[in-house]
Parts: sequence; C-alpha cells; structure tokens
Amino acid sequence: MNSIDTVTFDVWNTLLVHEFYDDRVKLARVERIEKALDCAGFRFSRDDLLKAYDYSEASLCSLWKDERDASLDGHVALFLDGLGLEADEYHKDILRQPYADALLDFKPVMVEGAPDVLASLKKKGYRIGLISNTGRTPGETIRRVLDGYGILKYFDATVFSNELGYIKPNRRIFERALSGLGSRAANAVHVGDSVLLDIYGAREAGMSAILFNKYSVRFEKYATRYYEANGRSGTPDAAVERLADVTSAVEALEIK
Repeated sequence: MNSIDTVTFDVWNTLLVHEFYDDRVKLARVERIEKALDCAGFRFSRDDLLKAYDYSEASLCSLWKDERDASLDGHVALFLDGLGLEADEYHKDILRQPYADALLDFKPVMVEGAPDVLASLKKKGYRIGLISNTGRTPGETIRRVLDGYGILKYFDATVFSNELGYIKPNRRIFERALSGLGSRAANAVHVGDSVLLDIYGAREAGMSAILFNKYSVRFEKYATRYYEANGRSGTPDAAVERLADVTSAVEALEIK
C-alpha cells in the first residue's frame, strides 16, 4: 500500500454532533427569517413561511438525491420563490444571514477527542482536510463553529458541498479536497460516519476510508430522507468508535 500523507474528515457525527433531528432548527430558521422580513417591512404569516420552507425542501431534496447542492444564495432564492418574492439582490440580502445562522441557536457539540486527534495528526506531518455536506447550514457558518472550538486551524483545506455544488458520495467533492491539499487519492484516507457518503464515496474516489461508527446508526435513520443508496455500499479499511483511535488506525494502514 502507498504511504499515507493525507487525512480528511467528515464534520457531522465525526467532529461535531447535535441532537437536532427534529423541527427545532427549522423553526429557528423560519423565526429568524420572519423577524428579518418584518424589519424590512414585509408581512408574512408563519404558515406562509413554513410553506416556503417546504417548497424549498422539495427542490433541495431533488438536488441532493442527484448528488448536487445549491449555494447559500441558491437556497435563499428557493425560499424567496416559495414566498412569491423576486430572488434579486435586495431580497436575498435580507434572508442570507438569518437563513445561514439558525444553527447558532443550537450550538453543536464537539465530539470527544477531536482536538487531540487533529493535533496529533498535524504534529506527525499529515495534511489534514475537511469534506462536508452542508444541508441547510452553509460552510461559512460551520467554519465559524469549528473556529469557535479552536479546531479550524488544523485544516489545510476545507470543502463544503454548498460551495462546490456537489455532495458526498459524489467523487467530485473528494477530488476537490485532494486538489486543494496537493495530495493523491492513493496516499489519502477519509474518516467519516456514513457507509454511503463517507466510505463508499471515498473508495470511489480512490482513497482509503475509516468508519467512525459511534453515531452511525442514528445518522443513517435520518439520512434516508435525503440520500438514496440504490444498492451502493462500501467496506471501510478500518472502523473505530473513538476519535482517539484514528491516528493509530491511519498508521496501521501504512503497514498493510
């Protein structure tokens, strides 16, 4: 096996975890948007806003199941369309921040061991990348959360689906990360919690893959609403339940 010089990480349920697989973030986003529109002189009922949310959800789900994604402005434009407002710069400017920052009302928790494993890998000389699907929370907000926890500094490149236009498991998002890192797939390993998005996706891109399975079952139940496996699966090169074990798992791959 080729020597490993690069390690990339998923974000959700790998470095950050939350309990918000319900309508809490949805309602916080709608409330933030309602206040922003109200301040700008627009009056919409809560029912109108929820219908616009569901309208945008249908379009986004169609994109995600095709392994594509929309930019933050694309998300906002769909919401505005659902409200019957023109998606021009004026209207988008009203919605961008409340749409993007709703997650900050429910700050996710950093997974135990995240700073230590990143520091360990960095000290050993590995290039470190981040590859994340974003859902409705854009990469710019996720970077703020990671920076707030003091771990953004460890990454040599970060790739978020809303900024690229493709989601995992599409190989393009892995290839973009590798390009940004100046790395080859044969010398890289990806760490993530989803068999489809992380393991299958990384293997299809020619990378090795480590499954962090502490939160996998919970996420897979949620993910079926947005991702279709269509019989696709992947076998990880290693599996760990603790981030603290990632460094040794990476090193073990080098001697196989």
